[in-house]
Amino acid sequence: MSLIRVLPGLCGGVHSGLARRIRRTLTDRNAEAQTNKLVCIGDKARSMLRSTHSEHMLLSVKQIGRVSPVFKDASTVANAIAESGFPYDMAEIYYNKYHSPVKYEITTLPVFNKYGIEMAPNINAFDDIEEDQLESYAEWTLAALLYYALKQGAASEQSARMSAMDNATKNAADMIRNLSLLYNRTRQAVITRELIEIISGAAALK
Repeated sequence: MSLIRVLPGLCGGVHSGLARRIRRTLTDRNAEAQTNKLVCIGDKARSMLRSTHSEHMLLSVKQIGRVSPVFKDASTVANAIAESGFPYDMAEIYYNKYHSPVKYEITTLPVFNKYGIEMAPNINAFDDIEEDQLESYAEWTLAALLYYALKQGAASEQSARMSAMDNATKNAADMIRNLSLLYNRTRQAVITRELIEIISGAAALK
């Protein structure tokens, strides 16, 4: 079986778990580089996996993920996969699924080629499906699922950034409060010492 694994939007520590998951999956399955390929979306994805799994790299797509993703980004990746000529049976999209401002989880989406769709148990519910229609549907499904994964990843990333900024703001407020307390105590100690010196000097003159 030929397999493609797609990692969208790898950037920052929030997504480093995706790279670890991919490495673990490739190791556990003893995946061969000839039949198991990686498609990396974003510069971080490539840099995280190139050092350990360069032989699995099919292609990497840059300039995606720096701004809010649009469907054109997903279709660009889908077209690049189609034009690569790699004959895959199934693809897995690894991404961070957004649940709440404080929770997201690594999730996979299965994607099948036209032959996998043709073998689906409910495909007989549709009449007279031609091969070019299956091909178009498979390509559109890949682009649509990639777009979904990119949006989920972007939401998870923004949520993590908001949480990090909120924690940084709270930490800064705590630091300001502690430094203000230290300043006031030091200032009071200096004033007290100066008063003691003045009183001691006045007493010595009597």
